[in-house]
Amino acid sequence: MWNKITAAITAMSFSLATVVPASAEGFDREDIGKLLLGLAAIAAVNAAIENNQRREDRTQADERTSRSANSGRHDWADLNRPRPRGERHADVLPSQCLRTVETRFGNLRLFGQRCLERNYRFAERLPQRCEVRVYSDHGPRSGYDPFCLREHGYRTNRRH
Repeated sequence: MWNKITAAITAMSFSLATVVPASAEGFDREDIGKLLLGLAAIAAVNAAIENNQRREDRTQADERTSRSANSGRHDWADLNRPRPRGERHADVLPSQCLRTVETRFGNLRLFGQRCLERNYRFAERLPQRCEVRVYSDHGPRSGYDPFCLREHGYRTNRRH
């Protein structure tokens, strides 16, 4: 990278060295603007080239890892093996806790916090980033966003 920058600076200095003696007067604003625009264009081209080289390096690494013997295969022995003790199956939330709350912006679905505390043993382990507080016509409601919980691996035990 430094070699490219050094080469660009050297080339610019040679080109400016030939221009400066020809015009004995100093640079005006227009010339300085053109110079800065040219420098910015060179920097943008240099950044694009480096980005392209990094992308090529990543794709070559991906090709090497995808050529392994078992890539893309599912081994049924691994999928159907018994789980170790303490490892829970899929996190299933009780569907009766899924509520529809009316707000002034429309209806919103969420898992009620109190309902989950009463009906789901691991309610304190739910991700805090999924926690929401909604202001409805009947006051504030606390709960969890079902879409966020789904992204974190939780699901309901049936359709609601």
